[in-house]
Amino acid sequence: MSDYRAFMSLKDPPTALEAWSRALVPARLEGGSVSEPPEPIMLETGYSIARLRCEGLGTAAGWKIGATSARAMEFLEVDEPIVGRLFAERIWHDGDLADLSGDRCAEAEPEVAFLLGRTLAGGEPALGSIAEMRAAAEIVRPSHDDAFRLGAGFIVADNAAGLGALIGPAIPLDLLETPGDIRIALSDEGGETCEGTADAVLGNPLEALAWLAGHLGEIPAGSWVLSGAMARAIPLAAKGGQGLLELDAGPFGTAVLRY
Repeated sequence: MSDYRAFMSLKDPPTALEAWSRALVPARLEGGSVSEPPEPIMLETGYSIARLRCEGLGTAAGWKIGATSARAMEFLEVDEPIVGRLFAERIWHDGDLADLSGDRCAEAEPEVAFLLGRTLAGGEPALGSIAEMRAAAEIVRPSHDDAFRLGAGFIVADNAAGLGALIGPAIPLDLLETPGDIRIALSDEGGETCEGTADAVLGNPLEALAWLAGHLGEIPAGSWVLSGAMARAIPLAAKGGQGLLELDAGPFGTAVLRY
């Protein structure tokens, strides 16, 4: 979709899917699982469900972009990235405590986050709208044991698996000229680690931001945007009910999320 108004005025999903989708919000917030959908979910229907259920997830704060590599798009059988929403209640900062309890294990992915200082309309140069670029870790948690089998429509309906984000240290915007030099590593107390560079995101996270603006029609000033995963996700395995995720952006600093 190329227009925000069209995106937000999608038709409501069929009755059976609408009823089934009522379980998505508590599953996302409480770490539970939803049952198998009553019928396959096409991509546009997935966006309809996400729009219908987004208010139950919190206060809108921005967007997250997924499937930002050719391999991910091929795996999901889509020809462009996918979109979910960010909510203010689950945007965390250094030292914050996040409630990630539930039956399902959350995971973390290294990303670059943008904070927009002015509204970015589709087709405009993206760089001029950015107030801040920060290292980030997206916290993801699908609401089904076999989300990928259910396809891109289910994943989109499930807020593209997005739960929240740790916003870390600032990174100079001029590094977007050489995105391969933006390196972010994550490590968990359980021993899991991953590391990626920003050129893994459509070649440059600016491309992801520009794509999102075109997809929505515009991105309002004040929005946070997670531009896409730079590396595989790592599981967050709390021991004794507590855990610690560390983000390391090299010379730009670190951040930790207690959970």
